[in-house]
Amino acid sequence: MTKSAVVTGCGAGIGRATIERLADDGYRVVGVEANPDKAAATSSAIGDRGEILTADVRDREALQHAAQVARGLAPLAGWVNNVGVALGGMLHRADAADVQAVVDINMMSHFWGSRVAVQTFLDQGAHGSIVNMSSIHGRAAFNGWAAYDMVKGGIDALTRYIAVEYGPIGVRANAIAPGAIRTEMVRDVIAGSRDSEREERDMSALHPLDRLGEPSEIASVVAFLLSDESSFLSGQCIAVDGAATARCYRYEPDPALLADFRQAGARQGER
Repeated sequence: MTKSAVVTGCGAGIGRATIERLADDGYRVVGVEANPDKAAATSSAIGDRGEILTADVRDREALQHAAQVARGLAPLAGWVNNVGVALGGMLHRADAADVQAVVDINMMSHFWGSRVAVQTFLDQGAHGSIVNMSSIHGRAAFNGWAAYDMVKGGIDALTRYIAVEYGPIGVRANAIAPGAIRTEMVRDVIAGSRDSEREERDMSALHPLDRLGEPSEIASVVAFLLSDESSFLSGQCIAVDGAATARCYRYEPDPALLADFRQAGARQGER
């Protein structure tokens, strides 16, 4: 049976990769994107497999409209609260407008989007799955990101609540905690730093895999969490972070290990 899914913040990065992946998987997709140019580009990429709405996720009526459009295409089965802005700031120097934007966009849009999704699942009398885009900021503190850290922790709590409250009617909720992913938002953070080359090196070194993640790698996990393959998985926040949160200190890689790996690669290349 054909199903539909809604993805917020679908104009670039993780959201764009996610909506394209879900469309490729056979969903009829509805995206919500505030930037008209990005919305148009995503609409072109999706074609007749769905519809992209140009709207601000802070508008609760826009979220309700997205659900209605999705139901017009096929029964709603998945909702992805992906949208977010990267506004840093230390607690004692917090800018009120920036903090309010982070709370409204990064957390409250997840809250109201989830409300719309749950109500739609109830109205349909059918199961559904919600995926909230959290962050490793929700489980570990990062200097200079007071409000951002706070709301990501709130997203994790919201996810657990939804899973517990609505699990008895077959609604699943999970969150994803990405590490540093090569999105437009992360590229802007790198470009805005005092030393962009060092910033990218430091971001890569955060992960034991020693690189930035790619949006498609997050989209793959979203697709799994919406699918029946994850039918007994709910209430979890899954770190897709190249093992960043698996360690408490960055040890230098063992030189012998690296040398053995390079030698093995060289031998393979000689064959």
